[in-house]
Amino acid sequence: MIRYELPDFTANLGLNLFFARLFMERPDWMQDDVCIDTMYGSFPNCILNGGRTYLRERYTEQQIDRTFAILDEYGIRPRLTFTNMLVDEESLADGYANLILRKASQHGGQVIVYSDLVADYVRERFDMPVILSTTREILDIDELNQALDHYDWVVLNYNLNKRDDVLSQVKHPEKLEVMVNEFCMPNCPHRQDHYLHNSRGQLTGDLTPYPCVANKPDFFQHPEGHPTMFTDTEVRAYGEDYGIEYFKIVGRGTVFDTLLESFSYYLVKPEYRPIVKREVQRLRQR
Repeated sequence: MIRYELPDFTANLGLNLFFARLFMERPDWMQDDVCIDTMYGSFPNCILNGGRTYLRERYTEQQIDRTFAILDEYGIRPRLTFTNMLVDEESLADGYANLILRKASQHGGQVIVYSDLVADYVRERFDMPVILSTTREILDIDELNQALDHYDWVVLNYNLNKRDDVLSQVKHPEKLEVMVNEFCMPNCPHRQDHYLHNSRGQLTGDLTPYPCVANKPDFFQHPEGHPTMFTDTEVRAYGEDYGIEYFKIVGRGTVFDTLLESFSYYLVKPEYRPIVKREVQRLRQR
């Protein structure tokens, strides 16, 4: 089984639910042996948020409850992206963050973290599964195996996506999650600085964009043999070769058309992709 994690359960919730409904109503259109396992994301203006700076107006307790209840209706678990790299003990006492954690724990939630400090806090206070974020950028196989021993899942550094010399030594492939469409250029030298910039912006309210100059791949072209991005065929071979079944579709902050293209490509059978994309665009124009 190929289990996908989709972005995200606030900004892209409507699009995500459209595809979740397709699995229920038109399973014949969807890829064989594929499911939506989780949706990841964050609620606006929470200081533990990482990866992307997401401010805007905070959700009310009722809005948080409703978001998680909607996911429950589709049997999809939420994953909080609490990957801020600058979190400290004071940050963990934040009332809004703890409200979100408490609500998520009531709905089978999980938490993606950068910091061991956050991981320990989530386990001790809320007893939720914890996923180590790709923002940790682990490259060493021994360090990766240690992380797999400590965490419920680990999101693989995208630069290792097609490194057989590393993947063949993974001790717990069933706990590894792989990003299938990472848009960063391979071995991006600015990636950690970019994450740090976004973490700082989440704490200070600074929305100044990071001056990214990377030559990002175009998903619409989706070239064969890309060093980090996967074709559907490669995803399936990956599961067979390494025993990995958890895959993550990247897309927070991505333009709508690219996100729609990614979802359609990985989730829908080729002959039905044009129909699905037309229907989404029709509904969007209403």
